[in-house]
Amino acid sequence: MRRLNLLHLNAGTKLGGTETMILRFLDNVDHNQFQTYVGAFFPGGELLDESDKRGAQTILFKITSSANPIQLLSGFVRLYKFLKKHKIDIIHMYGFWTNIGGRIAAKLAMTPVIITGQRTEDNWRKPIHSFLDRITSRWVDLYISVFNKGKELLVKRDRIPEKKVVVVHNGIDLNWASPALPTLVRKIPQKLGTSQVLRNGWASSAESSEKHFPLIGTAAAFNQFKAQDELIKAAPKILEKFPQAKFILAGCGNTEKKMSEMINNLGLTSEFSIRGFVKDIRQILSQLDIFVLATHCEGFPVSILEAMSMGIPVVASNVGGIPELVEDRVTGILVEPNCSEKLADAIIEILESPEKAKWMSEAAKERVKKHFTIEQMMGQLEFLYLNFATRKGIL
Repeated sequence: MRRLNLLHLNAGTKLGGTETMILRFLDNVDHNQFQTYVGAFFPGGELLDESDKRGAQTILFKITSSANPIQLLSGFVRLYKFLKKHKIDIIHMYGFWTNIGGRIAAKLAMTPVIITGQRTEDNWRKPIHSFLDRITSRWVDLYISVFNKGKELLVKRDRIPEKKVVVVHNGIDLNWASPALPTLVRKIPQKLGTSQVLRNGWASSAESSEKHFPLIGTAAAFNQFKAQDELIKAAPKILEKFPQAKFILAGCGNTEKKMSEMINNLGLTSEFSIRGFVKDIRQILSQLDIFVLATHCEGFPVSILEAMSMGIPVVASNVGGIPELVEDRVTGILVEPNCSEKLADAIIEILESPEKAKWMSEAAKERVKKHFTIEQMMGQLEFLYLNFATRKGIL
C-alpha cells in the first residue's frame, strides 16, 4: 500500500494550540502510511522549522498582508499549484479564511479528500461567515471538531450537515508531563518584574526549607479573547488573602502592552511577570500551584490539557469545550467569563485548601490518562484519514 500524501494547512506559523497539535501529530504519525506536509501563509513563527525537524515537507505560501487581495489570490494560486505538483491526497485545514480559500484551491486541484478542522467557537462570526462556510461546505468531505460544542455550533449556527461532522478531542503524550527537569524549589525574588527571570535559578533539594509562596499562572496568546486582564483584575483580592502570591503570564500578542500597562497602573509590577513566548512551557507549568485560563472564547485548550497532565488544578472559564475537559469541583473550578471577582474567589478557595488542591491534582492527571491521550487522538485521526481515502478509491 502506498503512502498517502497528507497536508496540514494553517494560516500562521507562530506556535499556539493548533500549531502545537500539528507538531504532536507529526511526532506520532505512522510514517509508513503517511507522507506528511505542513503549509502556512503568514511567516514569523517556528511551525515550519519545527515541522521540518519532524520529517514533514514544508511550504510557506507567503502572504504578508491579509488586507491585500492580490497577495491573498497569489497565495492561494501557489497552494493550488502545490496540491497539483505533489499530488496531495488529503488536505486538513485550520482557520476560517484558510478553509474558504483552501477549499476552492483543493477543489480546483482535484484533491480527493478535503477536511476542515474546527478548533474554537469562532464567536466573532457574522452571518456572512456562516454563509460562506455553508456554500463551500459542499466541497468538504469531513469537519473534525476538537470539542462537542464545536460540532453543535457547526450544525446549528452554520447549518453544516451533522453527518459531515465528527469530534476528535486533543490528546497528549503522558510522558510529556514527566520531563527530565531539575528539582524546582520556589524562592521569593527581590522583584518579580516583567523583564526579570521567574525564579532566581534552579535550586537544589537541600534548599527545600526555603519559604514557599503561591504561584498562579496562565499560558495563552495575548489577544482580546484570552482575557489576561481578568486575572490581573482578580489579583488584588487574592493578595489580600495571600500577600506573598505571585502571578505569571506566558505568551505574546497584540494585547501584551495593554496588559503590562494595567499591571503597572494597579501597582502590581512586583507581583506579576510577563514571560513572552516560552518554547518549553513545562518549565513554567512545573512551578505553578494553579493554572488559570479566563478566556472569553475557546475550543479544547491545549494549555489546560498540558496543565492537567502535570497535575495542576485549573480555574477556567465555563466556555467552549473547557467543561468537556475540566470537571467542575473535581479537576478544577469553572467560573463564568468576565467576572474577576468569581475568578479570585475560585483561586482563593483552592489556595486555602491544600487537601483540595492535592485531590484535584490527582483527579486531573487521571482524567487526562483515561480520556485524552495522544494514542486516542492519533487512532481516531488516522482511522478517519484512511477511511475517507478508501472511500475515494485512493487506497
